[in-house]
Amino acid sequence: MIILGIDPGTATTGFGVVELFNKDKIRSIEYGQVKTDKDHFMQDRLLKIHGSIASIIERTKPDVMVIERLFFNTNAKTAIQVGQARGIYLLVAGEYKLPVFEYTALQAKLTLTGYGRAEKDMVREKIETILCLKEKIKPIDASDALALAICHCIKSV
Repeated sequence: MIILGIDPGTATTGFGVVELFNKDKIRSIEYGQVKTDKDHFMQDRLLKIHGSIASIIERTKPDVMVIERLFFNTNAKTAIQVGQARGIYLLVAGEYKLPVFEYTALQAKLTLTGYGRAEKDMVREKIETILCLKEKIKPIDASDALALAICHCIKSV
């Protein structure tokens, strides 16, 4: 099973694609980020996100998409913008008929490290260990997306 993890954002979207095989082995296929220019119109930024995520799906052929379930309690502007981007991820998933699963960052951290409030570096190190990576995962948005994808692997076994 191939899983595409998405750490949503309008300025920066982290993505990570992993493969679950032999029921309990996980390997990295691809990870990175999609960046948009804050000086561009929102519709152009969303269009870039759409095209980039579609391209990733075309390349990696995932079976499912996993998106971070968001929680905002103070910044309504950020919530609205990220919500617009989430709509694009869901649209692309629909276009490619991908089932979508959602986990909070707390759920992913708890699943990977046993501690829901783990620091990003701790999570990144755990991911690097699970995926047998020799280099540090950059950028951090990609690490967050990989955490979501790996969380789904662990929960689906």
